[in-house]
Amino acid sequence: MREFILEGLLALMLLTGCNEVRQVRLTFGEEGEGLDGFLCREDDGTYLLSRAVPAGGGTVPSSLVIDFVRLGGLPGCRSGQLIRWCADHDCSLIPEHRVCIPAPLPDITDLPRPEAREEIRQALRNLSGSSVSTEAPEEFIIVRAVATLQTCDVLAASGGALPAMDEEALVGCAYSCPVELNAIEGDVYLGFDTLTEQCAQGVRVCS
Repeated sequence: MREFILEGLLALMLLTGCNEVRQVRLTFGEEGEGLDGFLCREDDGTYLLSRAVPAGGGTVPSSLVIDFVRLGGLPGCRSGQLIRWCADHDCSLIPEHRVCIPAPLPDITDLPRPEAREEIRQALRNLSGSSVSTEAPEEFIIVRAVATLQTCDVLAASGGALPAMDEEALVGCAYSCPVELNAIEGDVYLGFDTLTEQCAQGVRVCS
């Protein structure tokens, strides 16, 4: 048995044919540096997450969707490299591996970026221990985590197909470099490739 742990989020129990026991952590980094995709702002400067804060404040009712993205090979890790690769390859989601978990996120409307990052990191840590999968694909994939305002019932696979995500409901995204989960031991880092806080379009591309 190989155990995968998404640090601060989920525990992934993935079985291999030889029942080998290993532990792999999926992590946003020690200080939450991989959470840039959850801190993106619209062109007017407001956080994506802020558009869904309930009247009077409080947590945002959102969902965290974990997907494995099939690559059909081994591209580079930067967003531009992945976009070019997927233009010529079938970078499809693997429906049977989708997991969706209700994940209320905090109101970060008036918080500076460092404090907003810490609030989101702590909220996601509350999900620690949830089960994600019982096996790992025997191929190179990307692990992707998307935060959305859509409910898990709406996003569940049906008849082997996955519903499209509503772009207007997206509030965050992070992804790994290409990885074959059954061939590694150690940490798998989830992050988001951006040089600016105005990265709402990047979240849509990631998702």
